[in-house]
Amino acid sequence: MEPDAADIDVAALHQGYLREFRAAGGTLLTNADVENLVYHDREWRLTAPSGEFRAKIVINAAGAWADAIASKAGGTPLNIQPCRRTVVLVELPPQLSPDAWPMVIDIDESFYLKPDAGLLLLSPADETPVAPCDVQPEEYDVAVAIDRVEQATTLNVTRIRKRWAGLRSFAPDRSPVIGFDGTLPGFFWLAGQGGYGFQTAPAASRFAAALVRGEQPPHDLIEFIAELSPQRFASQAKARSGT
Repeated sequence: MEPDAADIDVAALHQGYLREFRAAGGTLLTNADVENLVYHDREWRLTAPSGEFRAKIVINAAGAWADAIASKAGGTPLNIQPCRRTVVLVELPPQLSPDAWPMVIDIDESFYLKPDAGLLLLSPADETPVAPCDVQPEEYDVAVAIDRVEQATTLNVTRIRKRWAGLRSFAPDRSPVIGFDGTLPGFFWLAGQGGYGFQTAPAASRFAAALVRGEQPPHDLIEFIAELSPQRFASQAKARSGT
């Protein structure tokens, strides 16, 4: 039991980040697939349907598509694997109000449930490897979520209000990847956040911003330089081969 645990209003937090981004002079372009990404004359040149962009540093924060962006830049993918996670919102009988219920996760994390605006949110805690895509929920995973909750509780789910799926992406060692690429100049990785992107965003952004600016990371994060660097995979491969 963790009585101090709390929920994050993800939508409000996301909008807050976007407001700060715009206030700092940032420009957000959507529907702008990267067509070409070439390093020439000490700068990156990116071509998208909305035009050409140039920068000395490119930050690869493409989530499930991080490896695809690295490949377009002529780099080596890090085997960052997108995984599908399924979520279901269900209605409860009128006499039941879940608003004061805690979030419940079984010890093996084979399911979890929590209240959500008068409804109950369920998930089978699935992590199904998939290709980068606009992922959609599978009926089997929805059924598994309901069955596991019904088996573990006295609940009887009779009506589904909504179902959806999302992608969480993991590096091979399941730790985030934050740092400059070992071979591509000015190519910075910010990927592999798994299912903890919003929780880790404040610390990860402070850490990444310092590295991009060529500064020492904050003292409370400096110990993670080697642990999160994309170059750790090359070191691990050398260690395994004995070279």
